[in-house]
Amino acid sequence: MLKKISAIKVRQNLGQVMNEVALKEDEYIVERAGKPIVAIISIERYQRIKKEHDEFFQMVHEVQKGTIKAEGATIDREIEDAVRSYRQSKPGKTKTRKPKK
Repeated sequence: MLKKISAIKVRQNLGQVMNEVALKEDEYIVERAGKPIVAIISIERYQRIKKEHDEFFQMVHEVQKGTIKAEGATIDREIEDAVRSYRQSKPGKTKTRKPKK
């Protein structure tokens, strides 16, 4: 469960907060002066987010290097289709550009 807590309460109850995050899978948003500052999440959740982040940027890097060809062509087609559909939905703007080859 996501909970909000003040920075002062975290300092006063850090052990309890850590137990709730580790054992009950609770998550906390720590606020200072009513503004969210940080999140406290379990190490498992952090590792999963980190892995997904790293995989995403590895894929972006491969696309930039040109090592992913087939998927890149599919992505280009989908982008062109989305742009064409958006432009057609706007009144008075029917002119479209031909895709580069």
